[in-house]
Amino acid sequence: MAERPWGAGPPPDALRDARARLEQGFGRVRAGTRGLLLPLFTWPLFFDAIWEVSTGDAKGVAAAGLGMGLTFLGVRTLRRGGRGDTQRAAAMVGVATGLVAGLGAATGPLIAVLLGAGGWLGTRLLYDGAVVETEPAPPPPPPGPLEEARTRLARIAGEPRLVGVSGAMAGVLDDLAARPERLTEARRFLVVHLDGLERIAERLQAGAEPPPGLPKLLEDLQSAADELRDRLRAEESAALDIQVKVLSERLRQEGYA
Repeated sequence: MAERPWGAGPPPDALRDARARLEQGFGRVRAGTRGLLLPLFTWPLFFDAIWEVSTGDAKGVAAAGLGMGLTFLGVRTLRRGGRGDTQRAAAMVGVATGLVAGLGAATGPLIAVLLGAGGWLGTRLLYDGAVVETEPAPPPPPPGPLEEARTRLARIAGEPRLVGVSGAMAGVLDDLAARPERLTEARRFLVVHLDGLERIAERLQAGAEPPPGLPKLLEDLQSAADELRDRLRAEESAALDIQVKVLSERLRQEGYA
């Protein structure tokens, strides 16, 4: 590696890295302090509220309270950093300014509206573009029928006396996950069996004594699950056999076999 001449200064890559780290640090500071300037404009309202309480002016107390409350709510909205939060915070500050001017200072409707517009505009000028607004996270997609069935089956498997039949049902779900086009055929089977097993599991977990016919019922349910798996596999085998015959016939017709 060649040595840099004396006095040549740091390499360009080092300068770029240092600048990037400095900008990142300033960005974190700005993000951590954004909106905290707004409450500084409301500190006179605290003393005004004390004065209004001592004089018994309910309108002045309401104006001071709304002014401080809406401003702090605007700060919270601004710091959230979501899409449109800067505009919402500016609207809150504008309303707070107008209420304080109109109710507390009795400036009249026109002056109160003008001052409120000034508060809105000032907040927009102060924070528009200074806060990186992010899109809200999209809601998670609703679970599909197989995911919902697995969730229900996991609750059923929590009952030790239903482990055998729940294992057979889990095998059915595995086969359906590999062949989702067969889900329509097995939908009624899943609904009936899962509903029944859920009710049985709830009663057993609540302390109910299992009746004499329960083992035979569970055996029948497990056999039905195994039969469904065998039928699905047989249908897949039959479909594969048909595909092989069709392709073989096509090859013969084209003269390749």
